[in-house]
Amino acid sequence: MTTSSIAPAPATFEENAKADASALLEQGLALHRQGRLAEALQIYQALLSRFPGHADALHLTGEALYRQGRPRLALNHVNQAIAQSPHHFYFNTRATIFMHLNLLAEAQQDLRRAIKAFANYPEAYINLSAVYRQQKKFRQAREAAADATRLAPQAPAAWNNAGAIDMEQNRFDEAVLHFQQALKLDANYTAAHKNIGKIRAHQKDWTGALASLEPAAADPRDLEASYLLSRALLSAGRPADAIAPMQHAMRNWPAEERHKALSDTEGVAALYGVCGALEGVSMRFAESAELYKIALDSLPEHELLLNNLGTVNFRLGHFDTAIEVLKKALEVHPKQVLARCNLGVTYVMAGQSEAAIAQFEQCLRDDPNFMPAMVWMLGEKAHIADWRGVPELREKIATLLDTPGNDQTVSSFILMSNYDDARRLMAWTQRSAALADRNVGIQPFADAGALRTSPRIRVGYYSFDFRNHPVAHLTAELFARHDRKDFEVFAYSYGPDDGHPARARIASSVEHFVDMQGQSIQQMAERIREDEVDILIDLSGDTRGAKPQVMAYHAAPAQLMWLGYMGTSGTPNYDYLVSDNFLSPPGTEDCYSEKLLRLPETFQVIDSQRPTNPQKATRADHGLTEDAFVLCNFSQSFKIQPETFAAWVRIVRRIPNAVLWLAQGPNGFETNLRAQWEAAGLPAERLIVSPRMPIDRHLARIGLADLFIDTFPYSSGATANDVLWAGVPLLALTGTTMVSRMAGSLLGAIGLPELVATTHDEYVEKAVHYATHRDKLAVLRGRLAEAKDARRGYFDTPRFVRHLEDGFRQIAARSREGLPPTHIGVTLRPLEK
Repeated sequence: MTTSSIAPAPATFEENAKADASALLEQGLALHRQGRLAEALQIYQALLSRFPGHADALHLTGEALYRQGRPRLALNHVNQAIAQSPHHFYFNTRATIFMHLNLLAEAQQDLRRAIKAFANYPEAYINLSAVYRQQKKFRQAREAAADATRLAPQAPAAWNNAGAIDMEQNRFDEAVLHFQQALKLDANYTAAHKNIGKIRAHQKDWTGALASLEPAAADPRDLEASYLLSRALLSAGRPADAIAPMQHAMRNWPAEERHKALSDTEGVAALYGVCGALEGVSMRFAESAELYKIALDSLPEHELLLNNLGTVNFRLGHFDTAIEVLKKALEVHPKQVLARCNLGVTYVMAGQSEAAIAQFEQCLRDDPNFMPAMVWMLGEKAHIADWRGVPELREKIATLLDTPGNDQTVSSFILMSNYDDARRLMAWTQRSAALADRNVGIQPFADAGALRTSPRIRVGYYSFDFRNHPVAHLTAELFARHDRKDFEVFAYSYGPDDGHPARARIASSVEHFVDMQGQSIQQMAERIREDEVDILIDLSGDTRGAKPQVMAYHAAPAQLMWLGYMGTSGTPNYDYLVSDNFLSPPGTEDCYSEKLLRLPETFQVIDSQRPTNPQKATRADHGLTEDAFVLCNFSQSFKIQPETFAAWVRIVRRIPNAVLWLAQGPNGFETNLRAQWEAAGLPAERLIVSPRMPIDRHLARIGLADLFIDTFPYSSGATANDVLWAGVPLLALTGTTMVSRMAGSLLGAIGLPELVATTHDEYVEKAVHYATHRDKLAVLRGRLAEAKDARRGYFDTPRFVRHLEDGFRQIAARSREGLPPTHIGVTLRPLEK
């Protein structure tokens, strides 16, 4: 439809007033034509205050008000203009307003009046054709459109209107010809571009639609064009470009227009696509939440919109809000297992384990094969030592994971805490990782794998955990030990700065400490690529807070995973996994998607310069008697599996004066554990649970124990480091997985292989043996102290760094020569004299 040309009717003022009125009107018209409607209205009101019956001012006021979206107020002013002068312009404008208000009979009557007043008035014919089109009177519409093109063959609007009639009747080829004729007359006529785009979109020809919608959406007032452009860009594989037009449309559309777009399943899918782009590599979670909120204004009970709003609040760390939204989703859709599972995961992160388990249990009542709920429940049951139904749950999960075609992604971190089967874990992890990579949709940089030429090997350590965290405590000495003649060291930190001394120590010991907190995935990857790093080492892997997606860009020619996540990634995003011959014995290479960088003694570095704690702990301080044989384990509660606990019960039963000393876990952990303890017939006083403490006080108390008995299948890594540094012998139980062999690797590097068991029975027998042969345990304790004092094996950090550098040299040499990754074994260096 078109409105009248913005031009005044002949003035009727006296000669002495004409000049003033004309000057004001010209000022208003100039602003009106520029789209500065509010300013134009001020001029018109000034004119009307002096000349209340000025017909042009009344008409133009109405026209401006209509363009501002105030049709009823506009109608009042145009009515007054017509009362002063029944001009054909005015009738056309009023007809346009009537059309907007869906008063089609009134619009038709006014357009007939306009044509009667001025028979060769093409704008009126265009609008009359539009009225007929809305009334589905297509014969009359075509006749009026033909009159418009006859009267104004050079007017793009006339041809566009004729095409709109054909489009309405699904005569798309004829419609496109009319639209193309409009574009021949004016290549920038956005309405014709948009209509061609709409036809191509309807035909699912999104490539053709994109070519037309890009110029159409140049008009910021055309929100439908912006929305369709976003969909076309998504279809073209340009999700990042689709964000802005979708935001523009959603933020400015009236609720009813949003409702119309989102009532189409493909429209909702497009919104999901844009939000996925915001959340994925961009990490613009707040903007994604905004779009979901806007969408829910139009579809307040849409189950997936509610679920996704809850999920994005979860990602923002707004757990209370996420819980509130997900509860609302479940009030409306109580059988929505995805929302219920997400509610359970949110409870996990909020530290409400029992509430989380209740949600997972309800999920499985509604959908017995919903594997994400099974796996999360398995993990959370371990956190609070609620082992009821765990064996059956494990068996069902394994069966589903072994089923070909299963496309449910699950947490490999939880799986490795429950299954000691390296090859199955590899297959399960690969499947979940492939699905996750596909969902993120990151494409490697065009220059991924480009050869590096810097004189020194540039090594970049990438981590969320340069803070008060085990990874920072383990690596604190490493960075300063690098040979600066051959290595240039970068640390890329994207986690919080908690002010801990470990962070400051790391920052001061590298040449480049790059704080990337708050940056998007792509921004971080681009920075790493710009630094031309030879070897990028991910110290966090797929752990809480980590962003392993950066590795999918392949910002460095060689990418390694080490230390934070002890297992295969299952993706091609990592070239190497740092290991050793005990952690990954020869013949197990097929358990990893990465090539192995095997260090000669152990995979784990230690801070041999950590300060000695001046505090002296006593057993009395911690509720331990002097005559007790203290068996301890200070691992996180999720590592304590029922089989491990059963072995501990067997051990304590056979050692009359033994007590088991554990660290505090989440709410419910101690209650459940003590119930199991008492059910086994053991006195409550033989189980001691102590609160967690700052690291310095914790290290001081570890030495009060006689023997650390490790968990399985997730063994100790950083905790084993603390225990061995404190001089306490550690009994390890190893299996087939990397994560089950961590503590055994450290013991081998110290020279205490006799403290490694391979079955639960052997584990129990060794514990009882050393508890009842204190002299032999004392010998082991002495050998441990000797190795520490001599800084030998595991305690020789400078030598460890030299071995690591030897591996890095081999990796860099291969990548600089353009050779593919291969398994690398680092040769043991002779002891330096």
